[in-house]
Amino acid sequence: MHLLKCAIGTGILFLPHAFRRTGYAMSIVCGIVAGTLSIHTAIIVVQCSQALCRRNRVPMLDFAETAQFSFQAGPERIRKYARLFGVVTNVIICFVHFQAVVIYILYVATSFQQVIEFFSGLELNPRVYIVIFFPFTCALGFVPNLKYLAPFSIIGTVFLFLGVCIAFYYFLDDVPDPRRLDALTEVLPVPMYCAIFLFALHNMTLYLPLENTMRHPGHMPRLIVASTSLNTVIYLAFGFFGYNKYPDACDTVIKNLPMEETLAQVVKIAISLSVLFTVGLAYYVPISVLWPMIRSRIVTKNTLHHRFYEYSLRLGGIIGTTLLAIAVPQMVPLLGLFAALSISTIMLLIPILIETSTKWAEATRMMLVKNIAIFVVWLLILIFGTIESTWSIVREYSGTKQETC
Repeated sequence: MHLLKCAIGTGILFLPHAFRRTGYAMSIVCGIVAGTLSIHTAIIVVQCSQALCRRNRVPMLDFAETAQFSFQAGPERIRKYARLFGVVTNVIICFVHFQAVVIYILYVATSFQQVIEFFSGLELNPRVYIVIFFPFTCALGFVPNLKYLAPFSIIGTVFLFLGVCIAFYYFLDDVPDPRRLDALTEVLPVPMYCAIFLFALHNMTLYLPLENTMRHPGHMPRLIVASTSLNTVIYLAFGFFGYNKYPDACDTVIKNLPMEETLAQVVKIAISLSVLFTVGLAYYVPISVLWPMIRSRIVTKNTLHHRFYEYSLRLGGIIGTTLLAIAVPQMVPLLGLFAALSISTIMLLIPILIETSTKWAEATRMMLVKNIAIFVVWLLILIFGTIESTWSIVREYSGTKQETC
């Protein structure tokens, strides 16, 4: 249930637009491939973590520790980089969560912009709404304990679940003929679509903490297969039916729901609040990683000084993510760029590096060929996903608007 709940996140809302960019046939094929790769890389990380725990006689390892211990077990020439690999993995994890905060800020601002403009008729730049919601983002970013974030997380999950269900109701109400849709539109956006789909499926940093609390850790691979397969089916269904209902899907399909209907208004507000409440949880992760590293380097033991530094870190992170959202208020290109750079690395590159290093002594040719193939997929997503996303941002700034929402 944790795997299902954490995977059904805001990434699902972007999939109908992604279908629009690539066509339904290509999107379904790439979604299945991305889901299969996600299952495989998650399983190899769990299995390697279990093997490294036995070798090093430690009870449990998190994702970054697994990366570090894997290099220590690898070829002689890479062992000196073990600690660096663990630090880099932690940095990428922090980047993933900071990027999620940026996307959440943009989503809340643009969604409330649509609702407020409908009722007031007042048109303002989305950057104004980002600034308006800054105090709320700041307040959630300063919550110091998961215990206090739990109520927001529960409410946000309920709102998102209801919103997705009601969105399905709109998609399946008077279903149009799907034969009018394009099976394939453009090839260049495909890597960006794969990156966004990986963002929607992203659960890699959750598997090991869950596995460490299980009574039977050996069952985790079967749970990964079941949960990720179900999530992939849900995502593909949401993406296809959303694209079928709204062929000109906005960056998030919720914006396409008829604004004049009360139910649609409720969905837009509920999902926006859900995303806003998720900001605190997403922001908690990088702070919980970065602050202990910074605190260990502070010479003074004065509690007030420590609080000052911690609050400065929290405020600096919130200001940084807000400024980035203000600088590039384009959700899909920005999400595609972030996902191509970081999510693909977390989901594809780091797992195969962990497996190759952990199993180096008994590595088979089949395993090496398989990992090289995954590396090529990662490289294609990284290069072409970054190029397409950057080019989309440039087009938006040059005045060639792709969104009519």
